[in-house]
Amino acid sequence: MGKYENLGRHLDALSVNSVDFSISGIEAILGFPLPSSASIYRPWWANDKTHVQARDGWMKYGWNVDTIDFSTNIVRFKKILGTNTGNNEKNYVNQSDELSPSQFEEKARIIMSKHFSQELYPQKIENIPKLFDLVSKDRSIVGDAKYLTMVRGISIPPAKFSTIAEYIWLLEKTNAKNKFLVFGKDKRVPEEWLKRYGSLISDIEFYYIDSNNKLEKIVWR
Repeated sequence: MGKYENLGRHLDALSVNSVDFSISGIEAILGFPLPSSASIYRPWWANDKTHVQARDGWMKYGWNVDTIDFSTNIVRFKKILGTNTGNNEKNYVNQSDELSPSQFEEKARIIMSKHFSQELYPQKIENIPKLFDLVSKDRSIVGDAKYLTMVRGISIPPAKFSTIAEYIWLLEKTNAKNKFLVFGKDKRVPEEWLKRYGSLISDIEFYYIDSNNKLEKIVWR
């Protein structure tokens, strides 16, 4: 696999036609720092297949770099319509119930980044053995995405409830100002968990993203 293919695979998993990434966010996806020229030299981002970063990092997967703003270090990628999987934003919404957990995680990343007005991406927190799904660059915001349903659509899922408790415990070990879990697929899962255990937590927020991409905060009563 080419050096930059993790970025291409990440773009390929998206079901939107345009996405913005910070340079630091791209480095987090790749797992290594970009050369200094990527932060100052527009031709580094040229849609030129003779450049390995362009060939493997986006063009191979049907994307182009649209714009780059060096004042904010934000790169905008646009999908070349008619290429790749053929997914588009409409399908992304209407087929929400058919998303894989990784696809939901990406959907949550986009929506929660917009909600907090900061780009969130997978990142580890020092001294905690967990790669959190949704973390801001300054680590003041830490969250995780969960795509869960009831057992056979009707019964309480004990194993999944235990997993939620584990992630809450890990979130509580961080020093983040904002700590949260965001759920998809079946709203009853976080609602039922909060009914039973909501009184035991104080600074972890629960959110739910529905099939229309509407974000809702779930409050324990």
